Amino acid sequence: MSLSVDRSQTLEIDALELVESCLTEAGWDFQRDEDDATLQCIAASKWGDMGGMFANRSEPPALHFSITLDVKPTEARRQVIAELVMMANERLWLGHFDYWADEGVIIFRHALPMLDRIEPEAGEVRAVMAAGLDAVNMFVPAFNFAIWAGKSPREALEAALFETAGEA
Repeated sequence: MSLSVDRSQTLEIDALELVESCLTEAGWDFQRDEDDATLQCIAASKWGDMGGMFANRSEPPALHFSITLDVKPTEARRQVIAELVMMANERLWLGHFDYWADEGVIIFRHALPMLDRIEPEAGEVRAVMAAGLDAVNMFVPAFNFAIWAGKSPREALEAALFETAGEA
């Protein structure tokens, strides 16, 4: 079976205008790049400001969202980080983490397919923003435990996901 995609009816709609309204509503600072196809934004997590980006792609038609984590992976911990990324991804309901070893960055990312539609729903954009921020808030400590405290991926994850019950 062959999948044929007809892109002859592409409409020139600026999906990033909707993203801008969602960013404004959430109180995230943002700025369009000169190419007018990407928005840089600031995601204020409980671990500090993280750089985010929305990119509107035509091939394949998609709206891509990413947040770059403000952690500094070391080459010596490369395998540990890769395993921790895999373990963290098992717990995410939307989006995923990637470790770009050559650039030394860990990012959260998700893409909304745009085939046969002109823009995403506002709820989709807000859901991706919320999922990204939740993932950053939950897993930044695990990445830091693995990088700086020398913890194994499992130890780092258990320490980061530890929840107390009740109040002292």
